Amino acid sequence: MDKLSVLRECNRVLKLGGNVAGYVIYVPAGLTGAQERRAADLGPPDVTALASPEVLAQAAGLTIVAKEDVTDAFRSTCAALAAARRDLEVELRADEGDDFYEEERRKKSAMLLGIDEGLLCRSLVVANKR
Repeated sequence: MDKLSVLRECNRVLKLGGNVAGYVIYVPAGLTGAQERRAADLGPPDVTALASPEVLAQAAGLTIVAKEDVTDAFRSTCAALAAARRDLEVELRADEGDDFYEEERRKKSAMLLGIDEGLLCRSLVVANKR
């Protein structure tokens, strides 16, 4: 289910004045075409196809009441996960298999590059049904 559908369902089940909160990974506004393509390569699936959190909330009939950039903490978490996967490589390869291990390693490395290049952001967003 796509994010807009999830937010619309949240709007449907929320009481008036109710809140929904979640984390969202997105690309910052104002990227060039080349930067957007790079973000698409480095980020999670469809990251560049997603509208901004504000546009998604509005399309779902919600109003953002709080948005906190947590990109620095997200970067720290990605780096810690990448380090843990390296430290536990032998065990993870045995448990997950080589292909899965390599794909997860690639994803974490790409995500870190995207964050470091300013192409990927993460925010905690709280939206309200008014």
